[in-house]
Amino acid sequence: MYKQPNPVTLCGNAVRLEPLSQDHAQGLFNRGRSVVDWDYLPRSCFVDMADTRQWIDEALAVPQQLPFAIVESSKNKAIGSTRYLNIRPEHRSLEIGWTWLGPEWQRTGINTETKLLLLSHAFEALDCLRVEFKTDGRNLRSQRALERIGAVREGVLRNHMIVQNGFVRDSVYFSVVDRDWPVVKERLILLSDMN
Repeated sequence: MYKQPNPVTLCGNAVRLEPLSQDHAQGLFNRGRSVVDWDYLPRSCFVDMADTRQWIDEALAVPQQLPFAIVESSKNKAIGSTRYLNIRPEHRSLEIGWTWLGPEWQRTGINTETKLLLLSHAFEALDCLRVEFKTDGRNLRSQRALERIGAVREGVLRNHMIVQNGFVRDSVYFSVVDRDWPVVKERLILLSDMN
């Protein structure tokens, strides 16, 4: 039976996903100031601590979302963020998105382990039938990463969103459904072990 997502801490080997709070503001600000890292997100990078705190408040206020801080376990410091969004209990589905990491942790196993934790919780604890991802049509790196973990490309929503600087973006949708999950889980575990 599907369970409504509630704030929870998800622990892996290298990373811990904690419910986002103002306690994470300084760490997120320190790692979220690189303009290029936010190119494909709905807004630009953090400009100061007040901006970071406002972003956290806004993330926590959005209904049908559950934001997390990505915390490096060995150093106990916030290195990025991700969230469940578009939570639809009536359809036993949700989306994983708004994922970003500080530059030092990009192209490491952190993102893979983060996806493993989020997908494991969605399918095994929440009893989801579907988990979806959407990415900017220009963000080929993100699309390749989703394909690498076994997510299925479903299609493109043209002129889907107006993002930074008034750009009208196409969104590429991917999904993992319950029948895909065992194979995707094996792949994520293998990829995590390789890093």
